Amino acid sequence: MTLPNVNQIVDPTTVREFAADRVDARTVVREFFQDETVPDGAGEEYEIPVPAEELGEPEEVEPGADTTYDREEYGRPRVVRQIFKKGSKIPEEDINDNIFDLLQDHLDGHSKNMAKKLDRAAFSVLDGAAPAGEAVGDADGTLSFQDVNAGVTELANRGEDGFTADMALVDPAGKESITNFLAERGTTLGDEVVQNGEIGEFGGIRYMFTTNVSLNATSNPEAILVDSSQFGYEGEWQPVDTDQETDFDSDAIKTKIKSAYGWTTKFSDAAIRVEG
Repeated sequence: MTLPNVNQIVDPTTVREFAADRVDARTVVREFFQDETVPDGAGEEYEIPVPAEELGEPEEVEPGADTTYDREEYGRPRVVRQIFKKGSKIPEEDINDNIFDLLQDHLDGHSKNMAKKLDRAAFSVLDGAAPAGEAVGDADGTLSFQDVNAGVTELANRGEDGFTADMALVDPAGKESITNFLAERGTTLGDEVVQNGEIGEFGGIRYMFTTNVSLNATSNPEAILVDSSQFGYEGEWQPVDTDQETDFDSDAIKTKIKSAYGWTTKFSDAAIRVEG
C-alpha cells in the first residue's frame, strides 16, 4: 500500500472545501434585520411604528387619587420599495437540447446574483449605523474575544435599557483573525473551530461570515455586532407585478426575480463596529 505524502498534512478535500467557502458568496447580512411584511396597497413607502419605550414609571399616590395615564410614543422609520427583475430567454438551439435544465441553471444564477445584490443593499444600512470612527477594540491587528466583549459591553451601556449583542458579522480577514485566536487557546472550542472551519456560536453571539461585503474600514480585522431584535427591519412588498407586457407563457422566456425590498434601522445604536 502506498503511504500518503507526509508533506500533505491537510486532506485535499478539506482544501477544496475551504477554497469554495472563501470564493462563494455568503449572503447573510440580511439576517441581521427583522422581517416586516408590508400590507398590500402600501405604495412605494411604508412607515413601521416603533415604540419609543418611554412610558412613565408607576408612582405612589394617596388612596382615592386619580390615575395618571401615559401614552406610548412611536417613531416611524420608513422603508422604501426597491424593485429588481431579471429574466432568461433561451435560444432556439438550446431549446432543442434541454430547455428545462438550462432554464433552471439560468434562474439559479439570477437568484444567486439577486441575493448578493440584496445583501449589499442591506449592508449599506448596517455599515452606516456602525461607523469606523466609533469602533471599539484595541486595534492591535488581532480580532479577539476581548475586542468582541468590548463591543458587547458598549452596546449594553447604550440607551435606557441597553442592547444585547446576539450576532456578529465578519469578513475573511475577521474570520481568519478570530479563528487563529481560538486556535491558540488550546480549548475544546478552539479545537472544534480548527477542525470544521466554522466559527459558529459562542458567548451568546452567533458569528456569521460573508465574502459578499467587505468591512475593512481600517487596515485591521473588524466585526460588526448587532442586537438583531432591536436593530432594524427588512420590508418586503408582496406581490410585486411586472410593469412590462411581455408574454411569459412561452417556454423559452421565463422570469424569476420580481422582488421588492427596503431596509431601515429601528435603533441604529443597536449596532457597533469592533476593530481588532
